Amino acid sequence: ICIILIMTSCDQVIFPEPQPPKVNPLTEIPESLRGAFVDEDGDTLFVRHHHFSYYDDLVEMTDIYLSDSAVLKSYKGRFYYSARIRLQGEQYWLCYILLPAEYGFDLYTMDPDDIVKLAKLQDITSKIGDIKDGDAEYYLFDPKRKHYKKIISDSVFTKMISFRKIGE
Repeated sequence: ICIILIMTSCDQVIFPEPQPPKVNPLTEIPESLRGAFVDEDGDTLFVRHHHFSYYDDLVEMTDIYLSDSAVLKSYKGRFYYSARIRLQGEQYWLCYILLPAEYGFDLYTMDPDDIVKLAKLQDITSKIGDIKDGDAEYYLFDPKRKHYKKIISDSVFTKMISFRKIGE
């Protein structure tokens, strides 16, 4: 999922560590997120105990395992998936929220093109800096765990995709 979103967006909000900070990573994917899913475009996602695979017309991502570069955390009824990327020799993290729903789950991310939401995020926690990598620009933030209640309540994340469960 992260690779798809990175490929479709030039600008991203990134973090210095998996989000939220000081929350322990899960060792397996929770039952509520497991199964076979389809999104609005008919692309498929298969989620198992420790890994997931995603297929669409352009990209096939198979067996992405939870690891030190793909981290899943649970906090306040939401699941946070952080994917490590490397920029200019340093490692940073993209963060996505997986919000369980009656039909499956919704995927949320921080949209740097949404100026109102980006301003809300900057009100909650200061931006550390900008990182340019080719044509892409990355906005680096470092929120503390105490900021997450406000980040969630202020709807800083934007819904990107809904996944409907179609099987086990």
